Amino acid sequence: MNMKIERLLAIVIYLLNNGRTSAALLARKFEVSSRTIQRDMEAINLAGIPIVAYPGLQGGFEIMEGYRLSHQVLTKDELIAVMTGLRGLQSHASDERDVAGTLEKMRAMLRKNELHYTDKALEQWIIDLSPWTSNEEEKRKNALLRQAIAQRNVVTFQYTNLQGVVSQAATEPASVVHKGSHWYLYGFCRASLKAKLYRLSRMRELAITPDIFNREIEPYDASAIEAGWMLSSSTVRLVLRFQPSVRVRVEDAMQEGIITYEDSGTLLVEVVYPEDEWVYGMLLSYGDAVEVLAPDSIRTIIRDRAMKIWQIYSEDRNETRGN
Repeated sequence: MNMKIERLLAIVIYLLNNGRTSAALLARKFEVSSRTIQRDMEAINLAGIPIVAYPGLQGGFEIMEGYRLSHQVLTKDELIAVMTGLRGLQSHASDERDVAGTLEKMRAMLRKNELHYTDKALEQWIIDLSPWTSNEEEKRKNALLRQAIAQRNVVTFQYTNLQGVVSQAATEPASVVHKGSHWYLYGFCRASLKAKLYRLSRMRELAITPDIFNREIEPYDASAIEAGWMLSSSTVRLVLRFQPSVRVRVEDAMQEGIITYEDSGTLLVEVVYPEDEWVYGMLLSYGDAVEVLAPDSIRTIIRDRAMKIWQIYSEDRNETRGN
């Protein structure tokens, strides 16, 4: 019986989100027969949710226009999940009081005897997107970008890419994205005529222009963006040997690679990355806890950069000041 109730609720939500839908499509989606869908529609109607049936090739079932579900359709655990996400975003809201007010409204949806359970659950599952140190500038950029997205205003800013090249950008903003502990703007770049990601920490002089855009920007798709990044870049297959002292860090960072645990305790890692400044910086950040075994070209680059670092720190500081 519970499975049937869950299916009926899922059908109602699907119809609310998708409009008129044929019995055949519903049957395929919910893996039941068309006859079962017919009975489900009768049950939904009897429950007080107005279902309209349309005959013909373009026919199907549809919930009467204007009908909305009560908030009671959300279970207690579903409300807790939504509240947890909202709390994670609270530190980045332009006005934290807005989020606090929304959270209070959601708490009001719960019965009194559920409040203690909810508060305990919110303490056990925490999403904290805020940085370890306060970053008011990033919060300001977040607020400006959300305003520009809502009003469909073009934004301009000075941008520094990973190679240190500075350029002026004019972008039609679509989304503000939090990924890999950093915030990004996803939008349509008017210079390159394609959708791009911009890291907020690399933006300077961010401004909203009066220029309104009407373009429908393709939705943000992390997997497509990452695949395009790999295809558009020159990739390199790295073979690396890490010391046991950085084992936990390697296991955190190299999950997409092949990790072999050697008898001595060292870790042998094979991984493919786009070859750019990020790769060099990542390898140097491990210091003497990593050795590049292949390819020789990357081994040489890391060696030469390490030598330059050594030269800086081997010079007498007094001599340097005198120069």
